[in-house]
Amino acid sequence: MATLFVIMIVACFFVAAILNLALQSDFRNRIMGICATTAILFGVTFYSYAYTFETGFSIITILKSLLMVCRMFGGVNDYAALASTPLFRHSAAIALFWLCHFMAFYVTASAAIEILGKRLLKGIRIWLLRKGSLTIIYGATPEAIQLGKRFNEKSSLIYVVDDENATTSSIVDSLNGVVFSGGATLCATPSFLKTIGVEKHERQLDVYCMNSDHSLNMRYATALRDALEQYHVNPDLTSLFLLDVPEQKATDLIAVKDHYGYGYVFACEKYELVARLLISKLPPWTRLNFDKTGCAVNDFHVVIVGFGQMGRAILRHVIMNGQMEGSTFHAEVYDRQMQNLVGYMEATYPALLREYDICFNSNDARSSAFYKHLADHAVSMIVLCTSSRRQNEELALDIEHWYASRPGRPPIVQCTSDGIIIDDTEHRIGDIDVRSMDRMAMILNHGYTKGASEEIDWRNCDPFSRASSRASVDFYPAILYASSTTADEAVAGKWPPTPEILENLAKSEHRRWNAFHLAMGYRPMSSSEFEERTARYLKGENIRIAKNTAARTHACIVSWEELDTLSARESSIYGKHVDYKDPDRNNILAIPDMIRKERNISIG
Repeated sequence: MATLFVIMIVACFFVAAILNLALQSDFRNRIMGICATTAILFGVTFYSYAYTFETGFSIITILKSLLMVCRMFGGVNDYAALASTPLFRHSAAIALFWLCHFMAFYVTASAAIEILGKRLLKGIRIWLLRKGSLTIIYGATPEAIQLGKRFNEKSSLIYVVDDENATTSSIVDSLNGVVFSGGATLCATPSFLKTIGVEKHERQLDVYCMNSDHSLNMRYATALRDALEQYHVNPDLTSLFLLDVPEQKATDLIAVKDHYGYGYVFACEKYELVARLLISKLPPWTRLNFDKTGCAVNDFHVVIVGFGQMGRAILRHVIMNGQMEGSTFHAEVYDRQMQNLVGYMEATYPALLREYDICFNSNDARSSAFYKHLADHAVSMIVLCTSSRRQNEELALDIEHWYASRPGRPPIVQCTSDGIIIDDTEHRIGDIDVRSMDRMAMILNHGYTKGASEEIDWRNCDPFSRASSRASVDFYPAILYASSTTADEAVAGKWPPTPEILENLAKSEHRRWNAFHLAMGYRPMSSSEFEERTARYLKGENIRIAKNTAARTHACIVSWEELDTLSARESSIYGKHVDYKDPDRNNILAIPDMIRKERNISIG
């Protein structure tokens, strides 16, 4: 009976010890700390006492005691040295001796089991990576972690980092992912692909390059593409998202005809993505009211604080999406360094600044001039782009307090490095499903190109054409909003609107088209250039008269009313009917079909 009782107690202690090793918590860490401290204190006491009792005080006694305390953590004991001492005639001292040795070895075993357990767990997860879709995320930035949280239940996750640390490993473990360190040097090679089983299976592979160093993003994407080519991985099953890389620089990574690459590539500077996020979460047109004919009845007025790369991107996207028939657009931009910052806009987008009412101020957003402007105008929205999250928060709080006793406070948007905060609601770029965002743009582009497929046509697109398609479909919700029609109603047959509404919506669409081209660096084509291109065309040169891509000029960047004159002019040159208003009307009429195709609803 006594033996059984001992067995039960030992088993209980052993199970408790094992369960404690399985815990990843502060409690476990405290237990380990207590065990290590207790073992050291009593080990020093016991062995110093025993060796002094045996040989007296000497340097050898000290060194021997220190060595024996260290050996305790390796499971070694010197019970014989203590057995002859008076202290160890008491059973309590003997029990405490063995307990201390157990604690010491338990600490060592805990560390060993943790290391071996992590290796085993990683090995199991790597083996599981060989099945189903796979997501590789290069970089462990906050937005990359946020992205992993969205994908961890849909796909096997791999995080590739240049240098692994405990924090990153812990976070990735919580997402059931696997961390590989070595960056492009070790984790964008054929051997790496073999490790994760890519070379053997036809499955979806999505790659997200989100390192804080954009040059490393490009390097990793290029190296991984070369490795995928060696294994002849089907490009149709691959996609690439490049953060902080301009789309023009990523064209070589796209699979086009005999050139190997990724089947789908989305490359974008972070501030451009944040600007698109703002338009999707707080569209300018929702700050306007519309009458029954689809015309806006009030004006749009935006205040932007900060005019670095983020502020410039916000301004361009708000201009593109704030052009509704019946309203006027005004932007007030504040930055203490405005004199040194406005030069880029003036040099790159001169026609944009001439066309729209934009006022640049060198006043601080805490100045009396700033608050006087707020008091004197009905502001539609305030966007803070100071590049400092703390400063954004302080300015937002001050503005909220100022409006507390005043009616009509506009929404206040804080732009951060990884997203936006609208009042108290945060939206991160890691939450964006980029491929879904491009789905309708691909459908729209295919409607124009009518090539082999939407995907192949999209790959063959130049960056400007992709941007144009994206801008067009981003504006579809504005058209529906102005017409008081929901997407479901339009799909169900409540479309097209009456001729009067259709005409006003087409005018808004043309204003958006003008703004997009101006925001992309285009300018109106002069009469002399138009005449010169007409003469070249009549001589037999195969050119489009109204558009000069090389010089970034376009004859259609005129008011809605002036399109009739341009259309008649080109009709007489080409000898066939040209109506430049029709494309704007057709874009409005095509909205239900675009939505149906996006939702995979059969037409007709």
